[in-house]
Amino acid sequence: MVTLNPPLKHRILPIYGEPFEFKRGLEKVPVKKIQRKLNVRWKHIVLFFLVIAGFFFGLMKAYLYLINCDDFAVKKTEIACRQEFVGRDIRALLDASKFGNLLLLDIGRVQERIEAHRWVKEARLRKIFPSTLKVEITEREPAAVLKTGENFLMIDRGGVWLERLAAREDANLPLLLDSASFKDSYQEKLGLAWKCLDALTPGQRLEVEALDLSDSQSVSVYLLGQTTRLILGGERFSERLSFIRTYKETMEGQNGPLEYVDLRFDDRIIFKPLPAVEMAAVPNPRQEVN
Repeated sequence: MVTLNPPLKHRILPIYGEPFEFKRGLEKVPVKKIQRKLNVRWKHIVLFFLVIAGFFFGLMKAYLYLINCDDFAVKKTEIACRQEFVGRDIRALLDASKFGNLLLLDIGRVQERIEAHRWVKEARLRKIFPSTLKVEITEREPAAVLKTGENFLMIDRGGVWLERLAAREDANLPLLLDSASFKDSYQEKLGLAWKCLDALTPGQRLEVEALDLSDSQSVSVYLLGQTTRLILGGERFSERLSFIRTYKETMEGQNGPLEYVDLRFDDRIIFKPLPAVEMAAVPNPRQEVN
């Protein structure tokens, strides 16, 4: 007896929620790899080396042509600077006819030669092909006049000597004095001078004629046309200078011309009247410190 529908207990039921899938060819299909042997013959090796040799030979010929070509010889130098006399000095220093090929020019060596000029703070060089060298110069800025012995030297903020002056009046700059002619603590004293000048207002800076830096920890100031030494110390320069400008006439009216006024102390002012024998011949502050 044939039963078309088997009992429920003999049926194989799928897991609840899992659909029936029909899969064919679950086994892996082997991939056939094609292996070829690369046969390198001696002719290939020779050809490869010939190509490499030809490439480098052509490169060498091109290099030799470029360094010997007159089109790349330096024919012109362009100098950009603010001071005309600096430009003249640099043009005289740089002879374009001696530079040769622009490709072979040693920029660093030329830059060192230019920056050896005392007025040149920085030089930037650029090659402009085919035959031009461009030089951009930043000059040093005069900041003060230094008195050493009987000499007056114009210097920048770095203390670099720029020019020797015949007289102090040749430059409208603050005069820096030192009883030791700046043989000791040079940079320290210059730093104190710049600190003082930077702290002053523009109007106060115009009134200052000289700064005495004999004491590396204290600045003494001489005002234009006056011989009184104003000892300001190492701080509060603008405040102390404003104070003495307000009361100096009153102090001189009561005590006569003053030799110095010491403003370094917050709770008192120390001053010394000029001796009577010196009132008739008041010393010049520019000649007082040698």
